Amino acid sequence: MGEEGLGEYAREQIERARSDPRLKRDKRAAIADFWDAIEEAERVRMLGILGLHELMHTLDRHERELGVRHDDADLDLNTRGMLQAMWERVESSRIEIEHGHPHLNAQALLSLVSALDAMVEDLARSWRGFRVEPVVDELLSRAQEQVPEAVDTVKPEAMATLVEVVTDEIARRALGRAQRLYGCGPDRYERVLAQVGLSAPEDRPLPDGLVKALIEVSALRDVLMHRAGRVDLRAMREAPTLPYRNGQLVRASRDDYRRYSSAIRCYASEISFRGIRSWPEVNDADDGPNLEHWDQYHLIGA
Repeated sequence: MGEEGLGEYAREQIERARSDPRLKRDKRAAIADFWDAIEEAERVRMLGILGLHELMHTLDRHERELGVRHDDADLDLNTRGMLQAMWERVESSRIEIEHGHPHLNAQALLSLVSALDAMVEDLARSWRGFRVEPVVDELLSRAQEQVPEAVDTVKPEAMATLVEVVTDEIARRALGRAQRLYGCGPDRYERVLAQVGLSAPEDRPLPDGLVKALIEVSALRDVLMHRAGRVDLRAMREAPTLPYRNGQLVRASRDDYRRYSSAIRCYASEISFRGIRSWPEVNDADDGPNLEHWDQYHLIGA
């Protein structure tokens, strides 16, 4: 029991909950930040679901502790009021579980899409920086040689900001203005990735099912964020395969969560793989995500 009984995955979850690894990083750790972000979202969703199931037993526990039943005729007013509150918690939890806890699913999906957006933007920014890094290093070296007294007076924080600004400007002149995220599904990300040489390779096309799931979850993200969960005509145009009518309220089921979280996880893995697949020690078949089985990338028990 206790710390000694933790398995590897449970220990990792608890350690991340105690001290989020992202607190010790800057925004350049795009891929690591993505996986930590979705781990937190899925961990909190799981705790919410477990909490609902635990609340289902709260009335029984209190009745056993007090040695009474909520339908006893001779309960005093205070006990009756407390047990009534317990009954209400049980009933609310039962209904949430029966309906598949759609709000917990939706909130987690919002976090997952947000994490994917951030990963692509930060990854593209980092790769733009890599492309012009030699030029920036040369400029800094020349500045150190020619005006060392001026360079030495710049505080480290200010120097880091200066390097970032110079890097962005050189990248803009050499590669063009950085693309921004807009649109729906893979197109939202691929135009940004293409600018830094990380677009989908011809020999690893995205399966139609994965593309459709990414389009749907992108449209649902906008609906949940900006339309209070009611599908509008824009969402229907962007994602015509959504099983909703105009004005209908989105209720994200557990199956929805598994499908969409699988799509995000698999696609993020594929993006991460593109940058290393040319390495000599990397084998496409063994190291790259299995795109044909993208729908199996959800957590076990999600």
